[in-house]
Amino acid sequence: MNSVTPTPWPKDRVIPANSWQPPAGVRLISSDDHVLEVPHLWEDRLKGADKDRAPKFWKDETGFHMTVGGDSYDVPGLPFDFHEGREGFWDVSERLADMDAEGVEASVVYHGRAAGLIRMADKDFFIRCIDVFNEWMAEWKEAAPTRLFPVAYLPTFFKPEMTADYLHKLKELGFKAIEIPLNPRGMRYNSSEMDPMWRAIEESGFPLSVHIGAYLQFSGRGSLGANLNANLMPFTGMFGQFVFSGIFDRFPGLKLVFTEGGAGWVPATLENADKIARDYASELRPRIAHAPSWYWHNNCYATFMQDDVALENIDRIGADRILWSVDYPHPESILGNSEAIVQGIFDKVGDAKARQIVGDTAAKLWGI
Repeated sequence: MNSVTPTPWPKDRVIPANSWQPPAGVRLISSDDHVLEVPHLWEDRLKGADKDRAPKFWKDETGFHMTVGGDSYDVPGLPFDFHEGREGFWDVSERLADMDAEGVEASVVYHGRAAGLIRMADKDFFIRCIDVFNEWMAEWKEAAPTRLFPVAYLPTFFKPEMTADYLHKLKELGFKAIEIPLNPRGMRYNSSEMDPMWRAIEESGFPLSVHIGAYLQFSGRGSLGANLNANLMPFTGMFGQFVFSGIFDRFPGLKLVFTEGGAGWVPATLENADKIARDYASELRPRIAHAPSWYWHNNCYATFMQDDVALENIDRIGADRILWSVDYPHPESILGNSEAIVQGIFDKVGDAKARQIVGDTAAKLWGI
């Protein structure tokens, strides 16, 4: 019977001394990492009446906690230190030390708890709370501005007409990357009402990331594993939505980064989507200008941590379409094993393609 060897929680992982060095000139850029917001962020920074109902985020002896209006926004079913126990999650000096130990030059950094605020009923208040988060992230990056590249959370999917002005603010704050949630409840990204947002993003030049979420689809026995398994493979539907609704045809300059869902899903998705486009060509509306796989190779990217399936299919996916990441400091991250995995990428796909995958494409995409 096959057995599973447990991986230590991130807080307990030891980064081994380097025994392999990448070839000269290789840039290691992690395209998906995370930062934990500072305690009391919203209580300290919101103003007026908003301050009285601010999300509460704090740390005690059991870990970090968040409540909004008295409701817990903690993730159920997991110990509080499962991914929030490594000090580099919130301590920049510890983070940089871990990056140095693994040879990581730069890090593209996503939210910690802020994305969970999407559950808030008052969407105007949600936008103001996200604004506080983005302003804090812009300050946070100044601790190491040539190494830390935070991803701003774009809250205007609720009000697409606000997007152009909000993106202007994000540029002034120094951001190079933005993200939107995968499946905001009650919203349809293929609606024509969203076109002002897509237009503004295209015109801004920002690459747009869509990060996996923590959706609790299953309950009962085995629900933790089932939910994690579903959450880590969510992007086939969204790729189809962007392609078949004509978003890429209307806004061909959009660059979409599918984040933390790996890239092994891509070959089968492209094969199936191309078949659908052929078999249902007379019925699909709107008519699309290209085969779905064309949009992948012209508009899309995916991040991965360890993905042998993707590497085995690299010529179908494109070495310029996938972005290596550590996913620091989540349990599924490759923290403590990055060197061996990067070495494996070079062994599997060769020097030229590996350089693209582990850093060059990220540098070009985000201007790092």
